[in-house]
Amino acid sequence: MAVPGLRLVFNAFGSLAERPMRTLLTMLGIIIGVAAVYTMLAIGEGTQKKILESLDGTQARSITVFPNWTRGRSSQKRPYRRLNEADLLEVRALPGVEAATGNLSREYPVITDATDWSSDIRGTDQDYLFANDFELEAGRDITETDLARKETFAVLGQTVVKNVFGGQYPVGAKIKISNVPFTVIGTVAKAPETGWSNGRDRDNFVLVPRSTLRDRLVGGDYLVRNHVNQYRIIGENQKVLDRIEEDLDAILRRSRGLSAADAPDFRVLNFSANRQQYAETQRTLSLLLATMGIVSLVVGGVGVMNIMLVSVTERTREIGLRMSLGARRSDILSQFLTEALLICILSGLIGLGVGYGVSTLGLGGDDIEMIFAPEIAILAFGSAVLVGVVFGYLPAHSASRLNPVEALRHE
Repeated sequence: MAVPGLRLVFNAFGSLAERPMRTLLTMLGIIIGVAAVYTMLAIGEGTQKKILESLDGTQARSITVFPNWTRGRSSQKRPYRRLNEADLLEVRALPGVEAATGNLSREYPVITDATDWSSDIRGTDQDYLFANDFELEAGRDITETDLARKETFAVLGQTVVKNVFGGQYPVGAKIKISNVPFTVIGTVAKAPETGWSNGRDRDNFVLVPRSTLRDRLVGGDYLVRNHVNQYRIIGENQKVLDRIEEDLDAILRRSRGLSAADAPDFRVLNFSANRQQYAETQRTLSLLLATMGIVSLVVGGVGVMNIMLVSVTERTREIGLRMSLGARRSDILSQFLTEALLICILSGLIGLGVGYGVSTLGLGGDDIEMIFAPEIAILAFGSAVLVGVVFGYLPAHSASRLNPVEALRHE
C-alpha cells in the first residue's frame, strides 16, 4: 500500500516540477494566506495575553466610589454629599479588603526659592500608592502616623521633581504650598501607562497627608471637614468584590440615612462587572483577525483551483491515454487531488516560516505582541490542507469524469 502511495506523490512532484513558475505563483497565494492566518492568530493571542495581564493587576480588583446626585427637575434634586473619613475606615476593615484609600485634592502652586510650579495637591493615606498602581522611587511613603499627627510631609510625582528640582534628588528639601512649608520625604516613580488620565499629566501631583490638606491648606471650608472626594478599594481577589460591594452599600446607606428602597446618592464602579465585556471584546478581535487571514487563504485556494482546472485542460490527452490503459476514475481523482494537496502542504510549511519570521524580525512593532503557540501553527497549517482538499477536489473530480475517447481526441 505504501509503494503506490509514494509513487502517487512522486508523480505529483514530477507534474508540478514540469511547470515551476506556474507552481510557484500558485503556491504564493497559499503562502500569503497561511502566513496571514498564522500572524493574525498570533496577534490575537498576544492581545489576549496583554488583556489578561492587565486583569491580574490591582485595577482588576478595584471598586471606585464617588458621590452622585440627580440632575433632573428641582423636585428631584438632592444636596451633594461627599463621602467621609469614618466610612472609609469602616470599609478598610471589611473582610477581603486589601487596601482602601480616599482622595481629596486641590490645585496649588508648589514654591521653592527658585521655582513656582502649579500642581495637583492630593490629600491621601498609606494605601494610595498601592491602590493606584504607583511605586515609590525614593524616600518613604505617607504613613498612618503622619495622618494622625497632621504632618507637613510631601511625596512628589515625576513632573514636579523635574520642573521644581530640575530632576535632582529632592528628598529632604523644603517646599511651600499655599504658604505652608512642607518637607519632601519621597518621590513616586513614573506613572504606569495603563489607567485613565482624562488628558492630564498623571505625574504632576504632590501627595500630602489628607488630614494636613484639610486643616492646613483648605482651612475653614466646611465641605471638606472629614470628607473625601472618592474611595478606591482593592479586594484580595476578584471573587470577593461582589461581597465587598454589598457590604459597602450597607455602610454608606446607614451613614447617609438611606433606606433599602431609596435611590443611592453615590455611585459604585466595580471593575469585575466589566470583565465579561473585556472578554467579549477580545474574542471579537481574535475572530476578526482570524477572518482576515482566512479570507487571504480562501483567495489563495481559488488560485489553486483555477490553476488545477487549467492543468486538467492541458493534460486532457494524458488523462484519456491513462484511462485507455486501465486507469480507474479514482486513480485520476487521486492524482490531481494529490497535486493540489502537495501544493498546499508545501505552501503551508513555507507560510508558517514566513509568519514566524514576521515576529522574529520585529515587523509587528514594539506595541504588538505575537505569541506563536503550537495550536496556532496546527490550525494555520490545517487550514492550508483543508483548502487543498476543498479547492482541489473540483478539478480532480472534473478530470476523473472525462470520457476516455473524447479525451484522446482533444487537441
